[in-house]
Amino acid sequence: MPKDANILRTAKDPKLLVGSAVEFAASASPTDQATLLGFLNSKDFLLKLNTAREYDTARPKQLRVAKIIRVLRDSTEPAAKQTLLSLARGGAFIDNNWLREELLVRALVSIRPAPPEAIRYWDAQSTPRSVNRHIAIDMLCENGTEPAIALLERKLQDPEQELEFKIVWMHDPMLRHRNDVPLLLASGRMITRTLQGELRFTLVESLCSYDPRWYLGCLKPRPPSRALATPEAREVLRRICKFAKEAMELPPELKVAVEATLTEIGGENERRPG
Repeated sequence: MPKDANILRTAKDPKLLVGSAVEFAASASPTDQATLLGFLNSKDFLLKLNTAREYDTARPKQLRVAKIIRVLRDSTEPAAKQTLLSLARGGAFIDNNWLREELLVRALVSIRPAPPEAIRYWDAQSTPRSVNRHIAIDMLCENGTEPAIALLERKLQDPEQELEFKIVWMHDPMLRHRNDVPLLLASGRMITRTLQGELRFTLVESLCSYDPRWYLGCLKPRPPSRALATPEAREVLRRICKFAKEAMELPPELKVAVEATLTEIGGENERRPG
């Protein structure tokens, strides 16, 4: 059934507007998506969904536009993903509104591998002055593809980023994804070459250990089961652990954790002859 852009243009009822916009968001048609993009980048349309005050005070998920962005995020249609990337290039949707910016920070995680538009947007959203910095770092780990992890690596090496926040990122989103091969490969580079000082030890700690005392809040991340790690992930982690044992002066507790990790993933190389 043809979609009616006139509803988006003239309707006043927010529910009717959202319902119509969702139909456009679910479409595989580039023409439908281009129509939707125009409205999402219209201040007048956005203000028909929520008031200016609600855009300043609501939670991102409470905004009516969040439902539209969620449909774009969950779609498997390339045209829908292009709409998200077009929003990331700039316009009224993200202009001076951190709530809508957060919605897009989260939605772009669904595009794998992360394209340049997503990387540029996450880069801008993870500066020391960005309200959405920690969410953006979380999404880099969640996306988990090589371009996203390369940006994460740059953020951890950035002297403008505070040390205490880097430790939080290692103990939380990186710990939750410590079975992921791109993250492990980047961790190996950082531990063996590019990170300085205590961060090398913190990263080894995040890959090999877990301590609820690291966290002040009641919501504590849980590391993934080692049993779910692929053979490639185990091999990369094994190399990291061996380097840590042989080339780093590990404190006793961390040395025990590294030894335990080696035992857990098979100790020596799992490869068998033949």
